[in-house]
Amino acid sequence: MERTNKMTKSYGQSWYLNDGYCGKTVTWADSDTKKRFDENMANAESRSKLEKFGWTRDNVTYSFNKQGFRADDFTSGANDSVVFLGCSLTMGAGVDLKSSWAYKVASSLGLRRYNLAVGGGSADMCFRLAHHWISRLRPKYVMMLTPLTGRMEIVLEKHIIPCIPNMTYLPDDVMARISDYYNAWLSYPANAEMNQLKNVMGVQMICNNLGIPIIEIPLDTTIFIKNETLTQSFCEGRDLMHPGKRWNDAVAETFLNKM
Repeated sequence: MERTNKMTKSYGQSWYLNDGYCGKTVTWADSDTKKRFDENMANAESRSKLEKFGWTRDNVTYSFNKQGFRADDFTSGANDSVVFLGCSLTMGAGVDLKSSWAYKVASSLGLRRYNLAVGGGSADMCFRLAHHWISRLRPKYVMMLTPLTGRMEIVLEKHIIPCIPNMTYLPDDVMARISDYYNAWLSYPANAEMNQLKNVMGVQMICNNLGIPIIEIPLDTTIFIKNETLTQSFCEGRDLMHPGKRWNDAVAETFLNKM
């Protein structure tokens, strides 16, 4: 699966578009693949976990809108929605839609759910999508679960390449071209920290200029590190890599309380 975006002047694209998910409902997406599920079912320990958490081949689906996001269809109505920014943890990889924290927050607020989160996303991606979409969607609120530091996007010819530490999903020729730069960038923590700070401040500025309240919580904040419910309920999703229902419940409660 090619995890890149074809670059356009809008910069508003999701790489789920390249996966062919736009306007479709699929059973498997992101890290929640049929291959991984079958492998886990073939392993006694993993199978026991799947059965414990209640996951089957059929009880998780992913519905993507025409723009390639796991979100309600975009409309022109202002102040009738909440925009979500983040990575796979906000997209809801590994859980059914109603169990995802973004769905729970939007439902609690009685607003349309414009979830712009994409698996493997970075603070770079959050700013890029916010810059394109927030002024067009005019949501009532913006909720941002900022991805971990150390992630970034690199523009390479006509593609936007998502970079994650220890990434293995990129073709060898792409890795050969960016790995030296990315590893050198990662070797000095200040690069990642300042990059994240600039992107968060950029999203906040976009929202402030439009008069839209934003709640931003860094994924690596102590709220998520020290919360026992959050840490213990990780890897309870169907892919056994992402959080399950308890984690999403706790995150939804955290965002709603901060309102």
